[in-house]
Amino acid sequence: MSGLRVAGHQPHYLPWLGYVDKLSKVDVFCLVDCIPFDAKLYQHRNRIRTWDGEGQEWLVVPVASRAESPPLLCDLAIEPGSGWAAEHWRRIRTSYERAPHFARYAPFFEDLYARPWERLVDLNAHMIQGLIDQLGLATRLVRASELGVDAAAAENLHVQVCSRVGGTVYLSGAGGGCAHVDEAAFAAAGITHERQQFTHPAYPQIHGPFVPSLGAIDLLFNCGEESRRILTDG
Repeated sequence: MSGLRVAGHQPHYLPWLGYVDKLSKVDVFCLVDCIPFDAKLYQHRNRIRTWDGEGQEWLVVPVASRAESPPLLCDLAIEPGSGWAAEHWRRIRTSYERAPHFARYAPFFEDLYARPWERLVDLNAHMIQGLIDQLGLATRLVRASELGVDAAAAENLHVQVCSRVGGTVYLSGAGGGCAHVDEAAFAAAGITHERQQFTHPAYPQIHGPFVPSLGAIDLLFNCGEESRRILTDG
């Protein structure tokens, strides 16, 4: 299908391969940061492999959200003074420093965790852009909050995103049959709606039997320049 391909999703922390696969299949990817923070999702947390091969562990960014009405993602602050960044980098380094390609990507992540992040969206956007660059993707990142998208408007949010960037094809995630996808709205706007087809690849990991659905850094550190091919083949 020709035309500008667009997808969108909440900005995730240490996104998994299904998220990165969707990034790789579009021309423009919108970080949907105009919706409320949800602590049950992956906006501020994800998993890495443990150094001892026993399984996986969570890395969670502490956020300053204690109000009854959670803030929008574009406004969500990271809890100051908690030391989370140094701890996350220590745990990533401990888990992956012996991986075949750790040294290749470590400088980017070491720099990322040394920066004084104040908002979660800025941290996540920087991390996602880094993954795009390291995988050699041409995808352009935009933020819904900077496009003037209104999540409360009657017009479907995905249609708004496409209209702002000139998209003619919208790619939903692997669960694209969700209730928030309005097929009639896409048709009325002349936008073709497609659904992501994703099969999680298996690849060599340094710690024991393969564990799927980890942060994409697990693939990078283990497989290096082969990561994009593995993701595409998978």
